[in-house]
Amino acid sequence: MMFRKLTDSVRLVCLTALLTAFCTAALFADDLPTRDVPYYSADAPGSGNLEYRALRCMLDVYVPQNAAADAKLPVVVWFHGGGLSGGSKHEVSDLTNHGIIVVAVNYRLRPVAKEPDYIEDAAAAVAWTFKNIEKYQGDPARIYVSGHSAGGYLTMMVGLDPQYMAAHGLKNTDIAGLFPISGQATTHFGIVADRKTAAGIAPDQSVTRDNPIVVDAFAPMSYTNKVVSPIHFLCGDPAIEWPARVEENALIAAMLKTVKNHGVVEFRSFPGCNHGTCVKPALEYIWKSIQGQQDE
Repeated sequence: MMFRKLTDSVRLVCLTALLTAFCTAALFADDLPTRDVPYYSADAPGSGNLEYRALRCMLDVYVPQNAAADAKLPVVVWFHGGGLSGGSKHEVSDLTNHGIIVVAVNYRLRPVAKEPDYIEDAAAAVAWTFKNIEKYQGDPARIYVSGHSAGGYLTMMVGLDPQYMAAHGLKNTDIAGLFPISGQATTHFGIVADRKTAAGIAPDQSVTRDNPIVVDAFAPMSYTNKVVSPIHFLCGDPAIEWPARVEENALIAAMLKTVKNHGVVEFRSFPGCNHGTCVKPALEYIWKSIQGQQDE
């Protein structure tokens, strides 16, 4: 008799667990798509190749598996790297493993795309997140933006130049915080290279790895007189990072923090880390900052 009661109890627990899993799966698989979600409407206005935009501009939503059903979770919109010419959206498990929703974004790539196509895409993806993330247990008041390399550049442009978020009825300061990882603070070298190509000048090493300094409307450095959200510039070791990348980030941080006296502005250089390996400690810095566990 005792064995029969125990068996029934176990069955009830298992049935409850299965029903919960089924409902959760239905919520995120049927009602709310989480993979290859278009973040532009079919009739959205814009610049550049709009057919390419329809093919490329998708995002994935990664919700932590252990999230409580009633939780409102912080969110990171993540832009991949690749020189604005390569790369693809991917899961960032270092963040989802610490209770943070990740919205991983694909954006149009050069040379098919030109400035400001990819920046407009980045802003549109952030705007989609503000309008939709609550359905996925995300907290609209805690939407952060981050990315590595070219993704770090896009993070800066969306966060510092107000026009891109304004196109969606939002302020750049609506973003809870910015965490560019080894992003270029001057005009991106890919933009410089494409301009040279358009002018009939063959790009060479001087406009790729050892790019000349250009500061114009497509340089985050141009917008240090704007009010911005809390921003954390994260880089590797200057001895082995992308040439001048650490110094550019230190300069823009100094301009924001000291010259223009903004609010929270942080700069971190991770010793022994190059352009690629700085991502790991940077992600740890990000989740600790968001979760309030960052050491002072």
